[in-house]
Amino acid sequence: MSSTEVGKIPPKKETSSHDAILKAAIAEFAERGVEGARIEAIARQAKFNKSLIYRYFNDKQGLFEAALKSKLEERNESVEKIPRELSEVLQFYFKENLRDQNYVRVLLNEAQQNQGEPLIDEAWRREYYQNHIDRLKQSQSEGAISEELDPDCLMLIFTALVFFPATLPQMAQLISGHKVDSDEFQTHWNACLQTITRLLQPR
Repeated sequence: MSSTEVGKIPPKKETSSHDAILKAAIAEFAERGVEGARIEAIARQAKFNKSLIYRYFNDKQGLFEAALKSKLEERNESVEKIPRELSEVLQFYFKENLRDQNYVRVLLNEAQQNQGEPLIDEAWRREYYQNHIDRLKQSQSEGAISEELDPDCLMLIFTALVFFPATLPQMAQLISGHKVDSDEFQTHWNACLQTITRLLQPR
């Protein structure tokens, strides 16, 4: 594809190429990290010329930021599917993290490469988590969860619970004796999540 052809991409084809590049970039970043990812590999997987990638995203860092934002927006779209019961919420996110390993790995890559710079879409992401914290506060006010624990601390604890098996599956397997994607582990972990939420209910 020549540079002249790149400049004349129809709107529908441009949307398609943009999405295809992002999808390929997410897979590449998830597997190889930011440092190990190669623009050539992403272009080959997306079936578009790498000059188009530079046109859309400027450089590899710009592409990574767009890839992460894409995964965050995708996860945000699932908010409407979240159950109301706390134990079901934890099970929902636990299963989502196992299902979408690329999301987990891209977040890990962000943590590894960040040297104290402002986070990508930080304000929007803070609002996303604040909405979850507000739900916890509401559950506390309704008497469904004990008010002894600060809701921010609860959010950190719950986030750790739903991310740990997907983030460190080898440790989860060593501890439990089962692979995290097995029926045995998922049944056991869901039972643990239910027990934890029961313990958090006011006595």
